[in-house]
Amino acid sequence: MEINPGGIGKGYAVDRMVEILRRKGIERALVMASSSSIYGLGAPPDEARGWKVDIRHPQRPREHSATEVFLKDLSLSSSGGYAQRFVADGRTFSHIMDPRTGYPAQGMLLVSVTAPRTIDSEAWAKPCFIQGGLGRAAPPETVQRIFLRRWPRTGLGLAEIVTGSIPPRISK
Repeated sequence: MEINPGGIGKGYAVDRMVEILRRKGIERALVMASSSSIYGLGAPPDEARGWKVDIRHPQRPREHSATEVFLKDLSLSSSGGYAQRFVADGRTFSHIMDPRTGYPAQGMLLVSVTAPRTIDSEAWAKPCFIQGGLGRAAPPETVQRIFLRRWPRTGLGLAEIVTGSIPPRISK
């Protein structure tokens, strides 16, 4: 087993980069640490709503977008068990471990979280992925979430829970 500070470390790094850009007087930028930690500083000249970011469909990432989000002074962090995974005894498991059991988290395909700071969106993405939703967690009102979950009976298809103002666009 390997433990790394990937998500939260990327969130911290993105926030520091945004601070530096602001200090240098830069008002518009899209800052990314891979495709899972993103911050939209201001808005591009041709889109007042902010930087358009597609949340890819986890089962068909090259073909379909699950939804789109506009980031204007806002971050997006995604956690998913579809990109980094391993196979054991013929079963596919997520790389994200559930600390309650010591085993890979199960049931979720993707969780994306928006928040004013990237470290916050990263901090909420993993627990929501592991718990299969919010559970007892009560994030600040500024945190918005989208969950894409496997249907429990078949393991195929997607169900969703959306809170906040992220508009869903799920293609089945």
